[in-house]
Amino acid sequence: MKKLIIMGIPHHGNIGDNAIAVAEEELIKKIFPQYKLYKMQEKYLDICVNRAKNFINDDDIILLHGGGNIGDTYERPEKGRREVIKTFPNNKIIIFPQTAYFSDTEKGKKELEISKEIYNAHKNLIIMAREEKSYQFMKKHFYNNKIYLTPDIVMTLNKSLNKDREGVLLLFRTDKEKTLEDQKIEKIKEIAKNKFGKYVMSDMNLGSGIVNIGGKKREEVLNNKFEQFQSSKIAITDRLHGMIFAAITETPCVVFGNFNHKISESYKWLKKLEYIQFCDNIEEIEQAIEKVTNVKSKKYDNKFAEEAIIDVLKKEIL
Repeated sequence: MKKLIIMGIPHHGNIGDNAIAVAEEELIKKIFPQYKLYKMQEKYLDICVNRAKNFINDDDIILLHGGGNIGDTYERPEKGRREVIKTFPNNKIIIFPQTAYFSDTEKGKKELEISKEIYNAHKNLIIMAREEKSYQFMKKHFYNNKIYLTPDIVMTLNKSLNKDREGVLLLFRTDKEKTLEDQKIEKIKEIAKNKFGKYVMSDMNLGSGIVNIGGKKREEVLNNKFEQFQSSKIAITDRLHGMIFAAITETPCVVFGNFNHKISESYKWLKKLEYIQFCDNIEEIEQAIEKVTNVKSKKYDNKFAEEAIIDVLKKEIL
C-alpha cells in the first residue's frame, strides 16, 4: 500500500500549530482513506530523517506540516524541511499552507539563498502559500517548484456552537513576533473592562516548557481553547490563529497585525465575515468593537478553504 507521511508535526505548545496538525490529519483521512498514513514530529526531522530512508519508497508521498515558518525567524523547522527535501529527491513532496518570510538582514538573505538552492533543486516539490504575499514571494524565489495559493488549513475546520457568551477574551503575543506595546495592551484592557465588565487574559501558546503534546492531549487542549472562544462575546488579539479560531467559532473579533504580513494578508480570506475586523492601530479599536459586536448574523462556512486545499491535494496525489 502506498504511504502518505506527514512530517514536521509540532511537539511544542503552540496551539495554532497543533490546530494545523489536526486539520491536516482530518483532511487527509477524509479524502485519502485508501492510503496508509504515518506521522513524524518536528523534533525528529533533522536527526531521524536519514533513518526514514529505509522505510519510505520513491512512490510514497511526503507531506510537510504547514504554518508560518518558511524563513529565518524559526530556524529548526526550516532546517528540518531542507533536510527532508534533500534526503528524498525522488519523492513527491507537498508542503501544506505556509507563510514565507525571510528578514531583510544579512542572516535572512543568507538563509534565503540556502533555501532557494535546496528547494529549487527538487524536481517534484509542491508548496501551498496561505496568503497572496507569500504566494508572490514563492513564485519569485522558488521558481522551479509548483506553487498554489490556498487559505490556512485551520480555516477548513468549523467549530461554531450556540452558547451563552460573556466578557472579552484577550490573546496577545509575548514572543519575538510581538509589536503591540505594553501600554497599548493596558489601554485595550481598560476599554474591554469598561465596555463588557470583565475580560480574560489568555494565549495561543501553552509555554516553552511544553515539550511533547499529541494525541488525546492535543485534542483536549484544542477543545478547551475552542470552548473559551465559544463562551466569549468578543476576542481581541494579535495572533493569526486567534483570528482564525474566532472565525471558525463565530466569535466577534478585533485583530491587530504582528511583525510580518501573515495576519494582514490572511485576513483577506476572512474579510467577508463582518464579525472579524482588522485594525491598523489602537485608535480604531472602539469603532471596530462596535462594528463586530453589532453584527446580527454570524455564520462561518468552511467550504471555501476545504475546497481550495482538497483541489490541490487531489490534483497532486491522485
